[in-house]
Amino acid sequence: MSMANPSSSQSVSTQDHLISATNAFFLALASNTCSLTLLTHFSTTHPVTIQHAPALCPHPQTSRLSGLNAVRSYFDLLATNWTRSKMAIRTNPRADAKARRVVVGASVTWMWRRSGREWDEDFTCTLEFDENYKISSLVVKTDSPPETCVMRAVDSAVK
Repeated sequence: MSMANPSSSQSVSTQDHLISATNAFFLALASNTCSLTLLTHFSTTHPVTIQHAPALCPHPQTSRLSGLNAVRSYFDLLATNWTRSKMAIRTNPRADAKARRVVVGASVTWMWRRSGREWDEDFTCTLEFDENYKISSLVVKTDSPPETCVMRAVDSAVK
């Protein structure tokens, strides 16, 4: 008679919770949810950071923002200038229960609110979670060409 390894089943459960929290966050993003609601997915018990840069950026840390106010400002900036559509997860989320981390590939179509110009951004997202399955770190690395990174976007249609 074999008994299940409790830490193994706990890891599976943790992985399920991590993936569920990731899916809930992506669903909120895809729905163009307001910044205040997006903040409910972030930790209030741990320092939070967010970073969004091209994967090949030589100094990605220069785009790192810290604190809930900075995270809200990031989402406010996005909502002020662009709309998101066609957000889709491109790869199966890979969860590491011990590190409380999920890595997932996704894509989104951005549209400038002012000109209506659109483009696609493919990215890899690394999310780290606290013990309550709230995001403590969100790192977005643009996999498509650097000019498709929303944080480097230039609206060439506006003079």
